[in-house]
Amino acid sequence: MVKSKDIHFRICNDLLERFDSALVYEGLNKTEVLTHAIRNFCAQVESQKMNDVKRQYTVNDHLQVRIDTHLKYEEKPVDLDKIVISQLQVTAQEKILDIGCASGKFLITLQKLGHQGQLTGLDQSPTMIQEAKNNSSNKRTIEWVIGNATKLPFPYNFYDWVIARHMLYHVTDVEKTIRGFKNIIRPDGGFLATTNSYVSLPRIEEMCNRMLLAFGLPEKSPTASPFCLENGKELLSSIFPIVEETVIHNSLLFHESIPIVNYIASMFPSLNIPDDFSLHTEMKKWLQVEIEQVLSHHNGIWRDPKAVAIYRCRK
Repeated sequence: MVKSKDIHFRICNDLLERFDSALVYEGLNKTEVLTHAIRNFCAQVESQKMNDVKRQYTVNDHLQVRIDTHLKYEEKPVDLDKIVISQLQVTAQEKILDIGCASGKFLITLQKLGHQGQLTGLDQSPTMIQEAKNNSSNKRTIEWVIGNATKLPFPYNFYDWVIARHMLYHVTDVEKTIRGFKNIIRPDGGFLATTNSYVSLPRIEEMCNRMLLAFGLPEKSPTASPFCLENGKELLSSIFPIVEETVIHNSLLFHESIPIVNYIASMFPSLNIPDDFSLHTEMKKWLQVEIEQVLSHHNGIWRDPKAVAIYRCRK
């Protein structure tokens, strides 16, 4: 009896022989053909990743659910926007660009606090930019721009501060993107970024994978985060001469299942779950039962650790 492993290698060898024969017939170089194929494959994967991000943030409700959950259920209440503003140490006249501005809350808050310099918010989602415009309609003009963080439509040495709050982990080539940010920062300006620890909210992560397996869907792959607490300072230090790191350790603390169900449901687009209302309803029911069982085994307490890093860089 021939083992399946042997068959696999026989098939591979056969394909390789056919491949070599085809190359000779076409007069092509194997390295060039493979390089072209690999580039196309990588481009397709990167495009799919960007589409997943766009899908996740097409509707503001998904993002807002997670923001509201962190605000309401943090074990130690932390106003991250307030901390970021204090770290900027602005004088009210600086030109500031917020990349991945979402609904514009941060810049609108900064303006309410009396900032008078030019404020620009950039986001790849037209839905988010429209939301930002609606939120700031009765206030002094803030420039809202639909654009890609990897292809910034701004002049070099223009902004005093560029801010990227919880968005760099969506970028494929983080180092190249940050170097692009650096180009548009004035010689005496700075860059401020926030991100999470790679191991934040492990219990919610585990529940997501249990749900996916229960419904016959692929698990969320444990790929390394391109920008997180674990690699952020090292990466930024290769680009900026001065990098200050602040780490805030915290947890989300729940005593009921519904907010956890809603949090995970807001992640459905990024988990590549089909847009099927009936399927979503079944998944939420499944989650509620499973989470309530977990709560019952832990004295009605669900504590999920998390950590946030803030990086203040000077050019």
